[in-house]
Amino acid sequence: MSAITEMADRLGKLIAESSQFKAIQAAEKELNDNAEAKKLMEEYGLHADKVSKLEAENKPIEVADKHKLQELRDKLSASDVFKRYTAAQVDYVDMMRQVNQAIQKHLG
Repeated sequence: MSAITEMADRLGKLIAESSQFKAIQAAEKELNDNAEAKKLMEEYGLHADKVSKLEAENKPIEVADKHKLQELRDKLSASDVFKRYTAAQVDYVDMMRQVNQAIQKHLG
């Protein structure tokens, strides 16, 4: 194994042991174990895809579809399980951004 891949292996292990990674795993499990939140996320995803597809095809989006999308977004935002998941996601993405910046500063 080359020095670079060995270092990448060590970095991967450190990331897997980080509190941010553990928190996002726990939050994801909690979200998946919560039937109501999981159903709400799936419903939101399907409806968001429908609206996006209509937009991409330059077709009109019904007011009812816009309201339903906002209603689903509001319900998700009010969910404590979803709030914990998004907070963990933000922390993890921030950590990975910092890792990427540390690497990029040496690459020019």
